[in-house]
Amino acid sequence: RLLPEPPATHELWRLAGHIVRSVDDLDWLGPAADPLLRRLAVAGGDAWKPLRSSMLDAIGLLTTRIAALGMSEALRSRTPNETVRSSPLFRLTRAGVPEMAELIAASRDHLDHVHTALEDRGVSIDVVYSIDAIERSLARLEILLPFVGPPREPGNEIRAVIAAVGRGLVGGRSFTQLLGDNLRLLARKVIERAGRTGEHYVTASRREYWGMLGSAAGGGVLTCGTAVAKFLVKWGHFAPFLDGLLSSLDYAASFVVMQLVGATLATKQPSMTAAALAGTIRDRAGPGRLDELVPLISRIARSQFAAAVGNVSAVIVTALIFDAIWQHTTGAPFLDPDTSRSVVASFDPLHSGTLPFAALTGVLLWVSSLAAGWFENWIVYRRLPDAIEHHRIGRRVGRARMARLARFLEREAAGFGGSVALGFLLGMIPVFAKFFGLPIDVRHITLSTGSLTLALSSVGAAAVGWAAVASAAVGIALIGLLNFGVSFALALVVALRARDVPRGESKTLPGAVLRRFVRRPAEFFYPPRDPGPVATTPSH
Repeated sequence: RLLPEPPATHELWRLAGHIVRSVDDLDWLGPAADPLLRRLAVAGGDAWKPLRSSMLDAIGLLTTRIAALGMSEALRSRTPNETVRSSPLFRLTRAGVPEMAELIAASRDHLDHVHTALEDRGVSIDVVYSIDAIERSLARLEILLPFVGPPREPGNEIRAVIAAVGRGLVGGRSFTQLLGDNLRLLARKVIERAGRTGEHYVTASRREYWGMLGSAAGGGVLTCGTAVAKFLVKWGHFAPFLDGLLSSLDYAASFVVMQLVGATLATKQPSMTAAALAGTIRDRAGPGRLDELVPLISRIARSQFAAAVGNVSAVIVTALIFDAIWQHTTGAPFLDPDTSRSVVASFDPLHSGTLPFAALTGVLLWVSSLAAGWFENWIVYRRLPDAIEHHRIGRRVGRARMARLARFLEREAAGFGGSVALGFLLGMIPVFAKFFGLPIDVRHITLSTGSLTLALSSVGAAAVGWAAVASAAVGIALIGLLNFGVSFALALVVALRARDVPRGESKTLPGAVLRRFVRRPAEFFYPPRDPGPVATTPSH
C-alpha cells in the first residue's frame, strides 16, 4: 500500500479502485447517483460493450475453479457415489447461462452432502478451504449472471459492477479483513464436525436433566479426591515444573476416570458445543436466524446448572466425610489452621485474584473443548479405528476384541483428548506464569468448592469468621458463573464467526436471551414438562 500504483488505463478494477476507496464510498451508489452513472455510461460509449464478453470469461474462470476444487480427492471421497461427469460442480463448466441457476442450487445441495460426510471422514484445513472457496465462487457466479442475461439499463449495470469490484478491492487492501478471513476459516474448521462425544452435556428432557444431576454427583465425589491429591502435591515442595507436572497428571487422571465411569465435570464445554450452535444457523438466512439459538442456549444453561449443583453438593458431602475419616484416623484435621485460613482468603472476590483467575479458567475450558474436537477429528481423519480393527495382531487376540477396541477409541477419543488437555492446562499454566513472574492461578468451581470445604471442615467456620465464609461462598458462585460464561461465550463467538453472522445481527442475541429469561426464567434452571405423545388420526 505504500508503493505508487502503475497506470492501468484499460483495467476495470483500477477504475473501480479510484472510485471506491473505502466501504463508506459504496453508499453514494444509491438512487442519488443515477444521473452520474448515466453520464458515465454515455462518456464510456463503446467501452462498456466488451463488458458482456468479459463477464462470460469471468464465469468460465469461476466454473473451472469450482470444478477443480470439487473434483479433488479430498472432496470426492466425502460425496455420494457418483461419477465425475454427473457432479453438478463439474457440469457447471459445460452449462449454458440459462442452466446455471439450477446447477448452482444443485451444487449447494452437493456441498450439504459433503458437510454430512465430515462427521464420518473427518475434516482438514484443505477441506474447509475448498468448501469455503467453492461457496464464495458460487456466490460470485450469482452476481455475474445478470450481466450476461437480457440487456438492462446501462447505469444499473455500471452500479453493480463498480459495487462488486470495489467491495472486493477494499477487502483486498484491508489487513483486518485478511486477518478476519483467516480466523473465520479456522473457526469453520472447529465447527464443521460436531463430534460424537459430549451430547450428554446438553439435556432436553427432565429424564436427561436428572441423569445429568446424577452423573455430576459422581463427578463431585471424584473431584474431592482430586483436591486432596492437589494438597498432597503442594506439600511435597517439588521444583515448579515437577509440581506442575504432578498437578497436571492429578487433574488429567481424575477427568479421564470421570469420562470412563460416565461422570460429569461442571462447566466443561464439550467439543460439539460450537458445532451445535453453528448448526442451528447453517441453513437459515436473515435477521431471524439467531432465534433458534435461544432455546438451545437455555438448554445448555440449565444443563450446566444441573452439573454445577451435582458437582458442588457431592464434593461438599464427600469432603466432609473424608475430613471426618482423616481426623478419626490421625487425630488431626486434614489441613492445618494457617493453610485453612489461606484457602478461605484465596476465594474472596474483592481481595484476591479469584475473578480474573475464574475467567482465565473459562478460557482454558474452551481451549480444552477445541483440543477434544481436534483429537477426535485427527483419529477419524487418519482412520485410526479402521487401522486398529484390521491390524494383524487381531489374528492373535481376536478380531472381535480389536473391533471393540476400535469402537471404544472412536467413541471416547474426544473425552480423552479434552480431559488430558484440560488437566495439563490447569496444572501447567500457573507454572509457566510463575516462570515469567506473573501471579496467575486457576479457579474451577468444583475443585475450589472441594478445597474450601476441606479448609472449613479442618478449622471451623467460626475460627475464620462468618464474614470471610460468606465472602468465599460468593466467590465460589462467581467462579461458576465465570467458568461457564466465558467458555460458552467463546464457543458462541466461534460459531457466529464461522457462519459470517454480521456484528449488528449478533448484538441482538443477548437481548433475545434476556427476553426469554424474563418470560421463562425457570427454563434456564429446570426443563419444562416433557410433551406428551401426539395423537394421530389412523389412516383408512
